[in-house]
Amino acid sequence: MPSSSPALTHARRPESPPAPTARRLDLDVVRGVAIVLALGWHFSPRSSGNAVLDAVQWPGHTFGWAGVDLFFVLSGFLMGQLVLRERARTGRFDGRRFTARRMLRLWPVLYVFLAVYAFAGDDPVTSYLWQNALHLQNYAGSSLEHLWSLAVEEHFYLLLAVLFPLFARRRGSVRPLVAVLIGVLVASLALRGIAVAHGVSDVRVQWRTHFRMDALAAGVLLAVLRVHAPAAFDRLVARRWLWAAATATGICFLAAVTKGSPLGSTLGYTVAYLTGAAFLLLLHGAAWVPRAGWLTRPVAALGRHAYGIYVWHVLAAELVLDLLPGMDYGSSGPAAQAAKFGAAITAGVLATLLLERPVLRLRDRLVPTARPAEPMREESAVRLLREPEPALSRAA
Repeated sequence: MPSSSPALTHARRPESPPAPTARRLDLDVVRGVAIVLALGWHFSPRSSGNAVLDAVQWPGHTFGWAGVDLFFVLSGFLMGQLVLRERARTGRFDGRRFTARRMLRLWPVLYVFLAVYAFAGDDPVTSYLWQNALHLQNYAGSSLEHLWSLAVEEHFYLLLAVLFPLFARRRGSVRPLVAVLIGVLVASLALRGIAVAHGVSDVRVQWRTHFRMDALAAGVLLAVLRVHAPAAFDRLVARRWLWAAATATGICFLAAVTKGSPLGSTLGYTVAYLTGAAFLLLLHGAAWVPRAGWLTRPVAALGRHAYGIYVWHVLAAELVLDLLPGMDYGSSGPAAQAAKFGAAITAGVLATLLLERPVLRLRDRLVPTARPAEPMREESAVRLLREPEPALSRAA
């Protein structure tokens, strides 16, 4: 990895900036796989009684919890590129703008969900409302257990918004940033080991930010390589066989090790994000992804609605199953599974279309992405900015 980042003054601006509304099929597929794993983990705790359906649901039933780690790696990869490219374009990083865009990206879907749950849910308001509204649910506890991961992301990006301006003022090496990110990888694993050795519960190890930031940091590390050493990143991505083997090996480990075991609660999360990173590199820019559109495009469609699906899936499934005779959320037969997945996807698509996308359009008018304050100087920076990387602004 080069030891210095591009110089940031006196060069022509790029002629064709990336289209903010474009999507990357490969990254949407990664996101789609992550949401399918997460739904499988929550919806398929037991056998459905149908051998074919059980085979299809085996990944989600066995290691679907790792879908969150795949989300974390992809999120860090996308957010890291946004931050680093803003620094390259403008010579600085606006943490307040970044935070405002994140709030407008995440809060509408989440807060409308909390409001609906206050009327339609079964849990006391005091068991989840203030905890999730303040993004403290992974420390304070919450009856809405699946939302813990949102707090981890928000804590990580709040730290990024506060600390990254210190790096953005440096016009040379990105090595301090890389060192901090590697430190997070090491520290998170060490903290998990200490926690397990001292009897901390597996739920706390899974939920709490200081134990789980390594997956997001791993994604940002990939973003550093993508932005500051694109040729090296391309050579890395070209080794598809390596990433296929790493993904398969990671899946075998995750299938064999129970998440709540001491090994699963420590090294298991490391293997989960490394497997997620390998899968991301396997699909990034792969020619077969658009060629296999009959398979990848439906998965990508789920990925485009993944946030809404994730936030709403448990409530949607509970409400629909309660209406069906002889079924409840704990039912696991084929009809119940179809109802759960159908309800979750429908609710997520509606949340995306009715809430997320309109607010994103408003956000882009009220808080547009940062623009270069002055022309940049080095040709390398011009090449960086001309290189298309669609979908990043929508991911913010």
